[in-house]
Amino acid sequence: MDFHKQDKGAYLFYKSHLKIKDSALFSLENYFYQKNPSKDLTGIKEQLEKEFGLYTSAKTTLNIKEEKEKIFPLNQILYGPPGTGKTYHTITKAVEIIDGQISPDYTEAKKRFDELKVKGQIKFITFHQNYSYEDFMVGIRPDLQNGQISYKLYEGPFKQIADRAKENPNNNYVLIIDEINRGNISKIFGELITLIEADKRAGNKHALSAPLLYQNEEFSVPNNLYIIGTMNTADKSIALVDIALRRRFVFEEMMPNAALLNKVEGFDLPGWFTKLNQKITAELDRDHQIGHSYFIGIETIADLQQAFYQCILPLLKEYFYGNPEKPKEIIPGFTSEEKLEGDAFINALNQNVKTDTDERMG
Repeated sequence: MDFHKQDKGAYLFYKSHLKIKDSALFSLENYFYQKNPSKDLTGIKEQLEKEFGLYTSAKTTLNIKEEKEKIFPLNQILYGPPGTGKTYHTITKAVEIIDGQISPDYTEAKKRFDELKVKGQIKFITFHQNYSYEDFMVGIRPDLQNGQISYKLYEGPFKQIADRAKENPNNNYVLIIDEINRGNISKIFGELITLIEADKRAGNKHALSAPLLYQNEEFSVPNNLYIIGTMNTADKSIALVDIALRRRFVFEEMMPNAALLNKVEGFDLPGWFTKLNQKITAELDRDHQIGHSYFIGIETIADLQQAFYQCILPLLKEYFYGNPEKPKEIIPGFTSEEKLEGDAFINALNQNVKTDTDERMG
């Protein structure tokens, strides 16, 4: 029986089969998956009781904390094609890192995420081409008061959340960096690229500190500050990422998942979606596939039509900019700029179902 569940029924499953209370459901999916890759339920209840007792003692709390540190890397990057849910998952991961568990209801998880942002335990930023060390860590900025310009020290989001984490060592803090590969990472991080390493953090065996620019003080990174980045591989392949960064982050790939999609009014959306990405991979590479999130929540042909014309078609044209014939080869039913509707739209989509392999065979 497979206990590694990702859906909303996971909690009910654990409660009914293992007789564990809601308050004790700490990352059981991750715990089971890492400890028991064979996915065999035999002896699981006894093993949990042996290791964690009834989840009420001080020893249990310590064990849970240690297990949590193994499950969540201090530095991680979610990477994959656009629309694969990278930003979506940073929200759930951040809440779970701080609270130790998360509601299976995404709406509730997002509500908790917003609460933690207000409290200052989560910061969400986005890198871009003009983002700098002075924006990220510390710098000098002009200040206009009564027509007079002065210059003040500015502390960026990393310095702010790191200081909070140092002041509250019993709480976890999370910095989310969306589109991390859009900035000049080496320039933005500066000396932090060394200080964020797990063994170089404050209090660890090889702890290091470094003097801050514009400030006469030594700075180190605390152990309770987690960094989660997202990386769109359509912008830059992971192979092109700075080696220094790759050594310091755990990379988790997120790829398109057709299993999350449903048929739409009889149209085989999962099958069409799979073969569309097969063609894109053949023409470009796997990093430019189209993510499933563009189609999440689609229930009607009208919804599908809107997603196609507003998101999918423009994305394909961007991928093949300067070569307008390529999108027509991938989606041969759409050979003109005319917007198709109803049966004509579905018929055009179905012309794309055949892959190059299918055509050679038939």
